[in-house]
Parts: sequence; C-alpha cells; structure tokens
Amino acid sequence: MARRLPPLNSMKAFEAASRRLSFTLAAEELHVTQAAISHQVKSLEEYLQTPLFVRYPRKLELTEPGEELMHRLSKCFDEMDAAISGLLQEHNRQSLKLRMGSAFAAKWMSPRLPEFSQQYPEIDLSFNYSQIIADFDNTDVDICITFGNGEWPGLEAYPIIHLDFFPVCSPAFIHRHGDITSPHQFADLPLLHDLDYYTWTQWLLQAGAHEVNPRRGSILDDSNVLMQAAIDGQGVAMCSTALVSDHLAAGHLVRLFDETFVSRWAYHLAFPSKNANNPSIVAFRDWLLTHANLDI
Repeated sequence: MARRLPPLNSMKAFEAASRRLSFTLAAEELHVTQAAISHQVKSLEEYLQTPLFVRYPRKLELTEPGEELMHRLSKCFDEMDAAISGLLQEHNRQSLKLRMGSAFAAKWMSPRLPEFSQQYPEIDLSFNYSQIIADFDNTDVDICITFGNGEWPGLEAYPIIHLDFFPVCSPAFIHRHGDITSPHQFADLPLLHDLDYYTWTQWLLQAGAHEVNPRRGSILDDSNVLMQAAIDGQGVAMCSTALVSDHLAAGHLVRLFDETFVSRWAYHLAFPSKNANNPSIVAFRDWLLTHANLDI
C-alpha cells in the first residue's frame, strides 16, 4: 500500500524547528532562509490540517500534536542517519595485507597498532608472517616490512629502524657456564644464529675476538625461536634492542657486553612503486614513518 507522506522537506524543516524551538536556528542548521522554514512548516500544518506550533512574538511552543510528531520524526531521522552512515562506512572501508617477520610484528609493530586503528578506523589490516620479502606479483600482499638494504627493483622502500646487535644469554646459562667476561670465551660456548652467521661474524671481528669461529652453533631462522632458545639456556644469541628489550627488562636475558654492531641494513617498509598513490598505503606509510626510530 502506498504511503501517505507529506513532502520530505517540510518534515525536515518541522523536525529541526521543533528541536530548536526556533525557525531561525532551524534555518541555520539546514542552510536555508528563515522564511523557507516558516513556509515549509506552514505547508506541513496545512497538509495535516492541524497546528504544530503556538507562535508567540519571541518564542515558539509545540502543540500536543506537534510534540508527538517531533518525537516520532526525530526517531525516524536518527534511524535514517544511522542506516546511511553505516552504508557509507562499509562502502568506504579499505583493507591492507601486511607481511613481516613474526618477531618484528610481536615486539615492535603490535604495541603501536592500536594507535593506527584509532586514527584510521576505516582501514582493516591483515597479516602474513615471513622474513622473506613478498612476491607482490604473485601474492595479495600490499606492504612488506623486511630487513635488508632497501634496494629492491620496482619497489618503494623506506627505512624504519636500524638494528644494534649484541650477545645475550639467560641467567641460568651464566650459572651453568660461569661468568662471561671476555669475547674470547665464545670459542668454547654454543652460539645461536638467526638466518645466517653474518651478525656473529661482524660482532666478533669488531670485538677483536678473531680466533673465535662464528660458523658454529644452531641457525634457528626465526627471531622468536632464537630469543626463546636463549631464554631456555641453549646458548648465546645475537639480538637487537628493538626485539629483545622487554626480555632484558624482565631479567629473562642478560646483555653480556657493551660492544655493539650496528648493521648498515635496516628494517624497511616496501611496496610496489605502481601503488605509490594508493590512499591506504600512503596512510599506513606516513603513520609508520612517524614512529620510525633510526637512532637505534
């Protein structure tokens, strides 16, 4: 059955005027003239064949039918506003798929993500965990955060943090093997490696322990596993402040020497150059760069 409704503009004009009890304020809210509001309200009263306002020289009062209509219309307009806002929000929702190592995600990225979600509630993030740079042509990954020199053909790359490497072990490991007061002692201790032997090699050279063979011990290929192995007392690991600071603060791990090897490589945010104008990627890049810590 067809609805018997007066013109929408007349109902909007009345609803605004009834909330404000002022044609002038209703006109400001709806960006029309005071005369237009007065005309629309009068038109609605004629359609309904009943007065909705009592008009005094300096104020308005709602009649009983006017008050009932105001409550019903306000509720209807509120529901319409919520429905339209919901549809617009769904239409405007965006998504980004991020790829990064699990340790970086847990130790560095995760504590910062609530701020991003608060600042950009319309962008949904999903995650893929790997330390290997994404094959953007054959995956649905939008952004990769990975460790390297930043020179990847076809990609925009932005450094986020450099890493400072130093040896750590558990208190239980020290209790079992005795105090470690010289880098030369590493010749007789089990070493733990992440990905390869590079960081141990460079640290030992910098520390002057040339006789220590860095190509000994286990390669664990995952920073989380590496840190847990060190906590469990399996050996001495080469770790960085960005990933191990909470374990040091909690006493799970002990830093053995002040000597630090700072890699010329860094964690980078990277994505295909062809997507450099994607609004969601730009938003995430700009937000992340404000949190970058290149002083580490």
